[in-house]
Order: sequence, then structure tokens, then C-alpha cells
Amino acid sequence: MVIVGRAELLELIDTLVRVPRGNAEATGNPVLVLEGYGGAGRTTVLEQVLDRWQRRTPTVLVRPLERPYDQYNPARPVLAAAMLGLSMDLPGFPIAFPRIVVAQLAISENFTDIPATEHRERLRTVLNRYRDRAALVAFIGDLVGLVGAQAANIKLPGAGIIAPTLSQHLSNLVVGRLTRGRLITKITWGSAVSWYGHQDLGLRADAETVLIELAIKAASEDPEIRRGVDDLLISAFLADLRGSAARVVGRPSNVVVLLDDGDAPAAVAFTSALLRSRKAMAAAGSALTDPLTLVTTSSGVLAEELDGQVSAAAVWTPRQRADPSSREAWARLRVSDLSEFEVKTLAKEVTSIEADRIGAQVYRLTAGHPAATGYVLERLRQPRQRVDNLDDLLRGNHAGPGTTVQRHLLGLFAKDLHPRKQLDESVLDALVTVSAARTKGDANRLHGLLPSGIGDRSPLFRSPMLWSKATDDGVLPPFARRMGLRELAERTDDAPPGWDRVFGLLLDTVPSGDHMSRLHYTRLLHGGAAVTNELAELLSTWDASEWLLLFDAIVAVSDPRRPDAGLIDGSDHAATPREHIAVLLAVVPALESDLRVTTVQRREILCARAAHSFDRLADHATDRSPILVRANEYHDCARRSR
Repeated sequence: MVIVGRAELLELIDTLVRVPRGNAEATGNPVLVLEGYGGAGRTTVLEQVLDRWQRRTPTVLVRPLERPYDQYNPARPVLAAAMLGLSMDLPGFPIAFPRIVVAQLAISENFTDIPATEHRERLRTVLNRYRDRAALVAFIGDLVGLVGAQAANIKLPGAGIIAPTLSQHLSNLVVGRLTRGRLITKITWGSAVSWYGHQDLGLRADAETVLIELAIKAASEDPEIRRGVDDLLISAFLADLRGSAARVVGRPSNVVVLLDDGDAPAAVAFTSALLRSRKAMAAAGSALTDPLTLVTTSSGVLAEELDGQVSAAAVWTPRQRADPSSREAWARLRVSDLSEFEVKTLAKEVTSIEADRIGAQVYRLTAGHPAATGYVLERLRQPRQRVDNLDDLLRGNHAGPGTTVQRHLLGLFAKDLHPRKQLDESVLDALVTVSAARTKGDANRLHGLLPSGIGDRSPLFRSPMLWSKATDDGVLPPFARRMGLRELAERTDDAPPGWDRVFGLLLDTVPSGDHMSRLHYTRLLHGGAAVTNELAELLSTWDASEWLLLFDAIVAVSDPRRPDAGLIDGSDHAATPREHIAVLLAVVPALESDLRVTTVQRREILCARAAHSFDRLADHATDRSPILVRANEYHDCARRSR
């Protein structure tokens, strides 16, 4: 599928990768965190960046969830994947990792089974053993096996398995870079070892002692010690990149590491160690920079994990931030949904002639949710799938019997709440239940109906991206709520709880004086007829603008059960204010999201009916003007539908 709606974001990332002409030290390279909820297209952006840059500068896309997580070795598999991915063939920018290889050699050795007086001799023995080129190639081959499928730019023959020929090629590449391409049989480690004595921080430590301590403490279960190990390894990684870049004359670009699933523990460990290492360099007054651009993804959890470790992130948008010239350590950027125009552009892959009509209908359904938009458009490319039959498409099977399309699409949000991005059916069921709530605060009143273990501290309620705000007035993404209500409407018993029980509890617990929530839930539980009398009375007493705000809150979502179908599909015989309000309660949400309202002619009729009813209601309002303005909007809607 073509990529639309991301041009500004990709250009922003390009500015982080490019080096200003003639001034490699002036480039700004803060860590960029792409945030969003499940299906927002964060991974797609990384893949597009990989495609744009992997043939121009050393670039790797690392997927940490491709490997099992080792809590005692969090950042190192990601580090190994980054090292090997950046070692792939690229003319003009050979990267060598002598400091990282020395560290890996030391860590691979067991120093705890010998007296401390023999540690130094053991380290020298190990380093001498791997001066031999063949032995070192074999060692790097084992490291390749550790990486598995994490480095996405390493072309794999199968899931998580690297062919022996590729493993051999990578090993020879890494070793060849250490020897500057010369086919020598003996490798020297002098400068790589001595770096651990000063670490570019002006330290005066004994380098061998540091390496021995690194080897011993690399297996520590103490979180603070593990962080110290990670920080030292990442600092060595940056020093290797710095040394490699210094040998490239007129370097036009930075090295690029794209880290997917940035909330995974291994990814968090890597990113936090990188930020702490750069912070330490700045604190030491070092003028050295590094040539790394890191772009990672998050559902908002990463920022919480980094709270207190580094300074708060800058908040960027592509338009506001086109030139990253200042020295922020890291920045957060929310990946936005697609606009209606962008969805129409994507619909050209289905048919160029009817792209506008198809795109408009798909946008009504998905509200621009990128993954759902792509999924629906792909289904529409298949035979016998029609845009005027999206309701049946959603009720159909996703990939065989057992999971409907609508449940699969809602699962995109639920999977993002799992640390390994796996679908937990209990979380998905809970998401269906809370979709009934207008706000996060209302959703908190549904705890008693949720599966065991899902409380106010669960990712469902703590997710910074799933809810528009962290506060009680945060709301779910429109598409998530729409799919959740469809699933809720199809529940047939109380395990999990059905429509009547969920909305009954919400209605019973509405705070006193909350007219919006009370009438909203009353309509969804009992139908529009249950609120028409009260709305008619309020129309003649309330400020007209306030009445419209109340009305909009009541009809914010359509009822997938279509209890007012007769008013939508039948003829318009409304005469009294109550009857006109009843028409509007049925027609307005249908125009926004009822998937059975598909034809241009049908939309024109409904827009005209809404305009007519608002015209008539203006005569009974305390102020005609706001109601007439709303009527004119629907008159325009009717004209645009022609």
C-alpha cells in the first residue's frame, strides 16, 4: 500500500539523519519517540524510514520482541542486533565495533571460578585467544545466532533462523571491519581495551580491571548494577560509531537505528542507557558527539519508564518541528490518524474512478485509524466486497470461523496494551465493556464487570495513548468505541456482561446533575423516545447553544442495534417539537456512522430531514440563531451530497 499522510513526519526524521554540509558536529540527533495507540502506523513509519535510508547510510530496524526477553540481559540482544545490522555491506561507510567485541569477549568468560589474583591473566588469555581471525569469526557467528530475527534488514530465510551462509558472511564482515579489510590472521585489541580506562569521560581507571568487573557483574540480578552494565556497553557502542564516522570524509548522514516495540523491556533498557550515556558525556563537559539517530516507538509507556532517569522530553509535531537544531535529549511525537482526504487517496488502490466515494465511506467507519483503514481497503479489493456492505464485512470472519473482522480490528488496540504485543482475550473483553462509557471516569465505574485482574492500575486504564487524556474526562478513539459497541451489542449473556447490564450500571451510577451522561446512557439503553420529552422541555428554557451541546453529547455515537430504524428508514411525518427531536435523535448519529446509510441519495434525504427538523425547532428555542445555524449546516450537507 502506498504511504500517505506521513510526508511531513518522514521529512522530520530525514532532518535527524542528514548531517549539515561541512559540519558533522552541528547535527541535532535527539532520540525521537513515535507515540500512538495500537494500529496507529508507528511500525509502518519505521519501515518507510528503513526503505528510504538503508542504501544511503548504515541503517538497521530492530524488533526486540522477535526474541524471548531475558530480564538479566535486557539491552544486550538489542545491542547485538544493532551492531550486526549496521555491519551489513554499505560502500563508503564501514563501521567497526572493536570496543563492543572486546566487551562481549570478556563477558563470555567465567571469572568467578578462579581467584581474583588470576583474573587479569585470564582476561589476557581470552583476548589473545581471539586474536586469531578464525576463532573470532566463530565467536561472532555465535553472536549472530543470539540476534535471530531482530535485525529486520538482515534478510532471513525463515522466522528467527539465520542461514549458516549468512551467519558466516556477517561474521566475516564484522571481523573484516576490525582489520580494516586486511586479510591478517592476528588482531590487536590495544586501543579497544584502553578505551575502558578513560571511556571518553577523562577517567583514569585501569582498563583491564573495568573489563573484568564488567564480565563479573554482567550477570547480576541487581537492577542498578544491570543499568550500569548497560550504560557502559552503550557508551562503548557510541564510541565505536564515533570512531567509524571519523574515518568517513564529508559524511552526509548519521547512522540510523530504528527500534520497534519501544515499550518492550529490552527496548526500554537500550533507549534509557543511550540517554543516560549521552547525559553523562554532557555532564563531564565532553565536546564529543556521536553519529547515531535513534527512532523508536511507544504507546506512551516509555516516557513513564524514563521519568526520573533523564530530563522530560520535548513534544514535537511534524509541522512545528521541521528543523531540529537545538540539543534536546529526546522528543515525543504523536502519530496522527489519517485525514479523510488521505483515506480517499489510499482508496485509489481499490479504484481510481470511485476513490472519493469509497474513501468517504471507509473514513466514516474508521475515523482515519491507519491499520483499520488499510485492512478495510484491502478487503474491498477482493471480489464481491462492496463499500455499501461494510456492515456485513465487519460481521464476517477475519481469517476463518471464530473471530469477526470487527473483533479483530478492536484487537489492534488490545494487543498494544500487552508488553509483548500479544492478544489477551480478557483485555479485549474488558475493552468491549468499557467502550460503553463516555469517558475514562465513567469507565472506572465498570470495574465490577471486568475480568479478574483488570483494575484501575491495569494498562487498559493507565495507557497514555488509548485515552485522549490521562484524566477522568479522557475518551477512547472513536473507532475503538465504535467497534466496542458493536461487539457489546452482540453479547448474548452475562459472561461477559451484555448491553443492558453495562448501560444499566452506567445509568444507575451517573453523578447527580450530569445531564449529558444521564441522557446519553438513557438513549442507548432505552432508545431515543426515552429522552425526547425532557429535551423538548429544556429547549424552551435553556440557552440554545447549551441545548445544542447537550444534544451533541447525547447523539455522540450511533446505536448499532438500530432501535430507531423506523425513524431513519421511514417517511418524515414529524409535526411537534417532540417528534422533530425524535427524528434528530435517530437521523444525526445515523449520518455520522450508521453503515447502512451508504448511498448519496440516502444521505441527501437524511441531511434534508435534519435541516428541516432543526428549522422547526428554532421556533421553540430561547434563541433562534444557534438552531438556525445548525439547520444551515445540514442544508449544506444535503447540497454536498448531490
